[in-house]
Amino acid sequence: MNKLMKRSGLMAGIGVLVFFISCTKEFSLENGGNVTSNLIVGTDCRISKIDYQDSSSGFPLGSIAATINANDTVTDITLFDSLSNTIAINSMPQYGADTIYIDSDEYFLVDAVTKNIIHLHGILTSTFPTIPFEADYIYDGNGNLIQKVYSIPGTSPAVQVDYTYTAGNLTHMTFTDETIGQLISDADIDYYSNITPRNYLNLMPDEGLSGDFNHFAPYTQFFNFGKKPVNAIKKMTVRDYSGGVVADSTVSTFTTYSMSLDNYVQSVYMLGDDQESIPAAEGKLVFSYKCK
Repeated sequence: MNKLMKRSGLMAGIGVLVFFISCTKEFSLENGGNVTSNLIVGTDCRISKIDYQDSSSGFPLGSIAATINANDTVTDITLFDSLSNTIAINSMPQYGADTIYIDSDEYFLVDAVTKNIIHLHGILTSTFPTIPFEADYIYDGNGNLIQKVYSIPGTSPAVQVDYTYTAGNLTHMTFTDETIGQLISDADIDYYSNITPRNYLNLMPDEGLSGDFNHFAPYTQFFNFGKKPVNAIKKMTVRDYSGGVVADSTVSTFTTYSMSLDNYVQSVYMLGDDQESIPAAEGKLVFSYKCK
């Protein structure tokens, strides 16, 4: 079993962990999943599903998918493990005036004008009883997400994430424990200068599936977190630190982009390591889109 799917089995705290034999086949790669034409995708489309499969055999490993209705509203998000034939994470967001409730304890707040996520009320995953936290999402004048500031009762701020952009692309990230002034993780991202896809991946290298503050990777591709990169990702390196020293890292390279005639990414090979922030396992990534 690949690393991403092993981790996803621990994620009952993020969403509803379910196992429905009668429902699982509709999520698997061999049953389609609204894969769009490789010629023309549409004029106003966004990612609705990412299938990942073994890069050599094409065997399905899993997928992350959203159900998006006619009002362009996400009504269901599912992380599916093809190897065990199970739904690892399922969330059915509920909506208020300015609020997206992603489960019974956690919700996002949305800016009325930009529609970007501007605040998160979350729950720490490592504590019992659970402890709530708050996070503010801060954008620059160009609509890029440049910072996330986390706080918990009695500690403000607790954690800060900073994003650096170059020519419209997110190129660097730092994740810092503000209580001790110590770096937790950082990331560097490289891009292809000659590939400029439409409405491609939303990149937040700090997010994951099983983190304490940062366990919201299943939502990053399906809600508004500012502008997406101008160019196609070429390489992502994420480093984790312990006591100021690199303790672990994940390095993924993206190669052999397949594009539609209207410049949407149809597929790409992500080689090297899994990337929880997408979230996807190492292999061939195949994209489906929902068009207005």
